[in-house]
Amino acid sequence: MWIKLHTYFSCFFLPIAILYIATGVLYLFDIKGGAEEEYEYTLSLPEGLPKSEAETLSVVSSLIEPKQITLPPDFYLEDEYIGWYGYKREVYLEPSKDPQSATLHIKEHDLWHQFLLIHKGHAGPIFWLSAIMLGTSLVFSLISGLVVAFAVPKFRKAAIQFTSLGLFSLIIAFFMGGSGI
Repeated sequence: MWIKLHTYFSCFFLPIAILYIATGVLYLFDIKGGAEEEYEYTLSLPEGLPKSEAETLSVVSSLIEPKQITLPPDFYLEDEYIGWYGYKREVYLEPSKDPQSATLHIKEHDLWHQFLLIHKGHAGPIFWLSAIMLGTSLVFSLISGLVVAFAVPKFRKAAIQFTSLGLFSLIIAFFMGGSGI
C-alpha cells in the first residue's frame, strides 16, 4: 500500500513540482521575467493620492474600462505602491514628485514572470491550494520512502545513516547560513 500511494502521489504532483523547482532555481539566478506589454498614463489627482481601493478605482476606471482591462484580485495600498497585483497583470499608481499627479502603469506579465508569481503564491487560490497539496505530498512521499526503507531489512541501516546525515547537514547549514560561506 505504501509503495502504491508513494507512486500515485509522486506521478500526480511531478508536473507542479518541476514548475516550482524550475522557477525557484531561476529566481536564485535573478531570472524573474518581466512585462510582455506595458502601458503608462499620467493622471491628474487634484485630491492627491487615493486612500482606499474604491478611491483608486474611481481614479483609474476612466482609463481601464474602455480598454476592457480586468483588475487583478489583490489590492495593495502602501507608501510607494497603490494598485492591484496578480500573476497575469498588475495595475498600479506610481506617485510623482508633484503630489497632485501620478503615473498609472498597466503591465501584462510575460510567461516567465507568471511562473515566478505562481511560485511565490500570487496566482490565486487554485495554485495556492496546489502548493499546499504539493508540500503535503512531498512530506508524505519522503515519509513513505522512509517507511519502505525501514520495512526492508537490507535498507534499514542505510536509511538510518542517511537520515542522520541529512539532519546533521541541515543543522550545520543552519548555523553556517549567516556566515556568508
